[in-house]
Amino acid sequence: MTSQETLGPRETWATKMGLILAMAGNAIGLGNFLRFPGKVAVYGGGAYLIPYFIALFLLGFPIMWLEWAIGRYGGQYRAHWLGLMMYLITKKRFGHSKAKIIAGIFGGLTLSIAVLLNAYYTNLIGWTAFWAGMSISGKIMEVTSVDISVGYLLKIIGDPLYNILPWAFSLIMIGIIVAPGVSKGLERAAKIMMPLLFLFAIGLLVMTFTWRTPVKPEWDSLKGFYWLWTPRFEKLADPATWLEGAGQIFFSLSLGIAGIIPTYASYVRREDDIALSALTTASLNEFAEVICGGTLAFGIGYAFGGELPIGMVYIEGKSPFFLSMAVYPAFYGQLGVLGAFLGTLWYLLFWFAGVTSAIAITNAMVEWFQDLGLKRTTGTAISIFLMFLFGLPITIEGAITSAYNWGPSTTYLDFTDFWAGSFLLVVLALLETIFAGSFLWKEGYEEVNRGGLIKVPKFVWNVVLSIIAPIYLLAMIVWLPMSTRIGEIIFKTKPPLEWLGPTLATLSSVFTLVLFIVGFIVTTKVIEEKFSKVNP
Repeated sequence: MTSQETLGPRETWATKMGLILAMAGNAIGLGNFLRFPGKVAVYGGGAYLIPYFIALFLLGFPIMWLEWAIGRYGGQYRAHWLGLMMYLITKKRFGHSKAKIIAGIFGGLTLSIAVLLNAYYTNLIGWTAFWAGMSISGKIMEVTSVDISVGYLLKIIGDPLYNILPWAFSLIMIGIIVAPGVSKGLERAAKIMMPLLFLFAIGLLVMTFTWRTPVKPEWDSLKGFYWLWTPRFEKLADPATWLEGAGQIFFSLSLGIAGIIPTYASYVRREDDIALSALTTASLNEFAEVICGGTLAFGIGYAFGGELPIGMVYIEGKSPFFLSMAVYPAFYGQLGVLGAFLGTLWYLLFWFAGVTSAIAITNAMVEWFQDLGLKRTTGTAISIFLMFLFGLPITIEGAITSAYNWGPSTTYLDFTDFWAGSFLLVVLALLETIFAGSFLWKEGYEEVNRGGLIKVPKFVWNVVLSIIAPIYLLAMIVWLPMSTRIGEIIFKTKPPLEWLGPTLATLSSVFTLVLFIVGFIVTTKVIEEKFSKVNP
């Protein structure tokens, strides 16, 4: 294999619309509707949006373009996961041996992030599936108080009978979507779920602003909208506001997450546009997050609970996920049949958002197994099994703490979320900007603009991407351990279970190390067998 013209991607997207919807679905996830509103509440409402949008232009768009360029470039050599792509990119500069080591590092990071992140992320998708099922069946009408809905959440976390079934259902659906391939599986699913997601979101937005005071006259949904966009400028003096704004852009766009954007971009044909396509998918993500996610969370919160739900985010320290899983069900339950209908829209919206992101991560895992000679269906089955295996500690932890009447605990989930779902993906993106930035991969600028309907400005590539973005990412790497309070996560379990937190954090760390080593070895093995003779 020596000429990219004689190869081309292993599979391709059937339509441009399918590509854009799939990429948008990859980016639009639970973070858009859960994490973003919480960050807005904590960091000053409209003031938070200032560093947020600055980071979008200085961090989000440039790294998004970089990952699309990496992916399409690698796809022409049938390299469909990040480790192999980085070998092709660095081989000219560093030679075969050093490039193979660099690729091995990328391969180890992508495998550990993909498996561990999707293992806990699909658990959360299962929790949204539970409430979707409650809404569809009408049983949510029995949830007439927050105490009842909190009780259900505790069962979801602590009782295997409540959490394994919706989780397993979600895993099976993810497998059914991924197994048929790019155009027959991923693209078809995106064409169904993404329009429904936006339809449900817009429907809920219309409901929120036309039915402004469903409970009390003073509980007006418009107050939530005003709160979202009213800046509290004193928060701009807090460095955390700026770093968290950058972090949200980073996580929201799925940058650095197991190389899923490069994998999707590897199915793009050589001369097809990627500059405008990347910009379009990022814009769809921002619409879903700022217009839909933020407005819905605060609008519905004020309309059905006054200021209480907002206060629970930033005064009582509850997460926005807690609001949607344990507070909002009671709002819908009190509305009877109408509430069951609205709850169905709300939780199916969440489920679609979660699944469209999870299938992208699963697909990246499946590409590993295909390069090891396995059929796509076999690789999908193994990937689903790995997600179930590495996600079981969440269920086991909840069952143990509930058995001791301590209440359900999420130490494993929280620690893995920090380690694999936050810290390592920032490290991965930093390495991307270093090894595929303008200093070492000069061909990257030509790659991102080839066939483009718009042209990425050169200063974005040479200055913003290669200088400003790495500084941002380094600051985030330093900030993340301090802001996450790792000690509180690890040592929050109480007697007689004080041993449980450190044990689970160690287990998560060991899983990460083992998967990294496996990923490193697999990457270097595939390079020697299939890519060592490729001359990019």
